[in-house]
Amino acid sequence: MNISMKWLKELIPCSISPEELGALFTVHSQEVARVEALVRAKGLTIGHVLTCRPHPQADSLRVCEVDVGDTVLGIVCGAPNVAAEQRVIVARPGAVLPGGITIEHTVIRGEASAGMICSLSELGIDYKYHHEDGIHVVRESVAPGSDALEALHFDDTVIGLDLTPNRADLLSMHGVAYDVAAMLDLPLTLPHVALETAGEPAVHIRTQTPRCLSYYGRVLKSIVIKPSPQFMQARLIAAGVRPINNVVDITNYVMLETGQPLHAFDYDALDSDTIVVREAEAGETFVTLDDKERTLHAGDILITNGREAVALGGVMGGAATEVTSHTTRLLLEAAVFDAMTVGKTSRRLDLRSESSLRFERKVDPEKTRYALDRATALFIEYANAEIVGDKGYFDDTSNIEPPIVISLEKINAVLGGRYSDEHVDAILKRLHLPFTRASNTYTIDRVSRRQDLLTYQDIIEEIGRISGYDQLPNTLPSTVAQGALSLRQQLRRRIRAALTGLGLDEVVTYSLQSVDRIGRFSTLHEAPVKVADPMTDLHAALIHTPLTGLYDVATHNAARRQHDVNIFELGTCYTAEQETERLAILMSGHHHYYRWQKTPTTDFYTLKGVFEALLDTLGLPAARYEPLRHEDFHPYQTARILLEGTPIGIIGKVHPKTTADDHLGDVFVLDVDVSILLEKSPDHAPYQPLQKYPSIERDLALVCDRTLPAETVLEAIKTQGGAALVHLDVFDVYTGEHLDENQKSLGLRLLFEDPEKTLESKTVDALVDKIVAHLKVTYGMFRR
Repeated sequence: MNISMKWLKELIPCSISPEELGALFTVHSQEVARVEALVRAKGLTIGHVLTCRPHPQADSLRVCEVDVGDTVLGIVCGAPNVAAEQRVIVARPGAVLPGGITIEHTVIRGEASAGMICSLSELGIDYKYHHEDGIHVVRESVAPGSDALEALHFDDTVIGLDLTPNRADLLSMHGVAYDVAAMLDLPLTLPHVALETAGEPAVHIRTQTPRCLSYYGRVLKSIVIKPSPQFMQARLIAAGVRPINNVVDITNYVMLETGQPLHAFDYDALDSDTIVVREAEAGETFVTLDDKERTLHAGDILITNGREAVALGGVMGGAATEVTSHTTRLLLEAAVFDAMTVGKTSRRLDLRSESSLRFERKVDPEKTRYALDRATALFIEYANAEIVGDKGYFDDTSNIEPPIVISLEKINAVLGGRYSDEHVDAILKRLHLPFTRASNTYTIDRVSRRQDLLTYQDIIEEIGRISGYDQLPNTLPSTVAQGALSLRQQLRRRIRAALTGLGLDEVVTYSLQSVDRIGRFSTLHEAPVKVADPMTDLHAALIHTPLTGLYDVATHNAARRQHDVNIFELGTCYTAEQETERLAILMSGHHHYYRWQKTPTTDFYTLKGVFEALLDTLGLPAARYEPLRHEDFHPYQTARILLEGTPIGIIGKVHPKTTADDHLGDVFVLDVDVSILLEKSPDHAPYQPLQKYPSIERDLALVCDRTLPAETVLEAIKTQGGAALVHLDVFDVYTGEHLDENQKSLGLRLLFEDPEKTLESKTVDALVDKIVAHLKVTYGMFRR
């Protein structure tokens, strides 16, 4: 919303500067986006063109003698529309135009030129607001030498507000004036309208839909279409609205003034003395003012003449009843339409306008009749209009809302202040909110111009902002406790720190994917959670695993010749019943790459090692891995992960066919449930004293059946080794020469310790012999 300072000062006796008012607005009301002069130029005057002759050296130029009040200037002008007897805008030598351009005496093709005759574009007014080719011709009689900006009402400053959706009242000059008057504690004077009407209504109004809450119509005759007065054009331009003619400009002017949109029909083209408001039928078509045929939905609001549609209620008029230069009779409309319906219609048809914006945010129903009368008075004054009969209307907006009740104690408790009855009384009076007070309890009547004031909290906010937020005491709520991270937050940070320390990068991917890709890399077998109204089919459902997004990241990087991708994400799995936090890891290419030596590429065990290092950092025991088949993964390099017997996720190699189709190398991924990691993670990191006594290490090479899992062997050794066996590793797996085809050799390293004494070799040897004997009996294993 753009505020004209000149217009505002007609409503309140405001002597404050625009900059001060802008600062005040930001503190007490809404954020101010800009404060700037409507025209940033100096030294402009009104000139009277006395003579205009062709330039002797240039066909496209004219040499003019221009009376500027105290002298006559010779000015060379290139505008095609310059002519004698015109009133024009003159920039005399020394004048400064927007952009810092200073006008000087000059000679153009041998002719002296002492100034410049200006167009509106040269004053910095955008072409879309005037559509003039050439200089601006002043149509009103103004004495030469007069200040041009004052004469054209361009001596104005514009304050641009960034409004929040709840402050629909500030979409009008009246609403802004109410707010400024409250801030500055000034009286408010709104234009008074007194019309004399007689006779029966010239138009009959009825509705067939509750989506139209009120509708007023008045017939005017003897209309003369002409440009609107200069002050009105200037105020429209300041508000960002293009002047067109007096009929359109008056309706826009009153809308900006009161917040009530209006529409004018050509009454002869309407061809009816009846207006019927109804809802459109599904598939019904209508041609709007922009000559485009619109296909409507059931529920759209249509204004009809009883037979056919003539306007799309709250959005745009119809081409058939558009006001033209030949129009002499008008039907002037002022109505209140359902905000939600107008919003849906305008967004669907992409017909957003100043009118639809105000209807969407709800207009003041008590301004409807006033706006109709105000516009009528302006039509009489500036379009030679005559009223025909009385207005026709129906009005169903008289619902009485219950008052808001609040105590002074509650106001002070919420704001933390010590406001007196007198202070609160004064604030409510400044806000023009009718109220009564009894025993420090306020009963405040609802006002239709402030439809955002619904509860006592809204009243407290109003008292706080008008009193000044900067005047509120600085106190902490009594419930504030010392901040701390939850266990889940701590775990997330530890995971991030561990994985970034291991050389991985964290990414954040979309939670939405296409429906056909939701089950990719997922072990869930549930229907996807679909978005009710997706922006595109590519973002139509919520993901089952963050791996979907990580794989897209790898594909994106590979297309840009970046094949070393090591990334992770703490994401979410979405089902119809719940949301589960997941940790997903993807590794491809090299984990670490050194140019001066050959570096192995990432494989299954690289990713497994990263995950086991993470578990160790979190103080969790080693995981177990069970072979798993999944259509999206390699059939022999995929496993289910179990932590203390609980399945927590999956690890594996993406199926080679999938990666080949996407021009990727080997890709290894992991997806685990973070909530289980949290459940099993100790509250504190485990500690143990340093070992005082030497340890003893033994290496074994044991031959076993090729299909026997190494994990089974390790579990058996741990059982037989007892407390003295503190560490166990597989350091080699051998198949080939000197072994049968169905055999393999496991290289095992065992570490023995005793915290109480020095172990003897014979004790360790006995334990090793016990272990080997057990493995031989149980699994048929033997030493190489």
